[in-house]
Amino acid sequence: MIWMYTVTGVNEILARDVASLEEVETLRREADLVWMDFVEPDKNELEVFAGLVKEDKILEDFKVQKIFQQPERVDDYVLLSIPHVVFEERLEKYLIYLFVKEKTLLTVRGRDSSKLVKRATKTFRDCIGRASGGNISLSFIVGRLFHEVTNANLDVVMALIESIDKLEQKALANPADRSIIRSVFQLKREISTLERILWSQRELMLSIREGLVLEIETTDEIRETLDHAISNISRELSLIDSHNNALESILSLQDLGLIHRVERNLIYLTLMALIVSVILILLEIDILSLLQTYSRMIH
Repeated sequence: MIWMYTVTGVNEILARDVASLEEVETLRREADLVWMDFVEPDKNELEVFAGLVKEDKILEDFKVQKIFQQPERVDDYVLLSIPHVVFEERLEKYLIYLFVKEKTLLTVRGRDSSKLVKRATKTFRDCIGRASGGNISLSFIVGRLFHEVTNANLDVVMALIESIDKLEQKALANPADRSIIRSVFQLKREISTLERILWSQRELMLSIREGLVLEIETTDEIRETLDHAISNISRELSLIDSHNNALESILSLQDLGLIHRVERNLIYLTLMALIVSVILILLEIDILSLLQTYSRMIH
């Protein structure tokens, strides 16, 4: 599906689905600003995309969900990738790709990010006519997309922290449970992945805020939006680091539990050895007594 949002000189947003490159080009000529949202594009819709961005290799990057750490030049567009994550039983990563050129924005994504884009679109509609002194800009939309993805990723941070807290309680209640170690290492992998994603997103937002991405105008609105998101990510990265230390404490608790189990086993083995020794001594006494009795009977 391709949703196309166009803005005219009177700051009116028109939204419609489009199906051909010809239709797209007609609408682009009539609009001051264009946002095309490719949602899980099929073969025909990818042909429309290829007609706009003349770079075939990028289609392979879509398939493998490649994260671009820095802005990339693709044809005459600049490409940004915004990863967002979902955490249920494990961490799942999804990408929103942004292609920016002059007054055109293309986004390519899956349906899993629909709620985020819907909220950004609502803000886009609500704020048109008020952003940048009356003129909405692509930078405003880009900033809102980063804002929504950041909030979603921070929700995942809290979900991971809750999982760590529950695991810590489980370890305290039963330090001998060996399944806890597997859970700890799984969470450590999830945290490592999330840290890389948050750092990548933070560095990209810093580049935009500092005006290093020339295609995105650094307006007051986008600087304020990005400053807020960058601050949130920095805070959550510190929080993740402290809870990562909690996982190390759980492993130490497991090691201590293992030592205690070994000590208990040694005590049990020592007691068994003593019991066996006593039994053997008693048996030896009984045998000697029987032999002496038998010897007297013979004599």
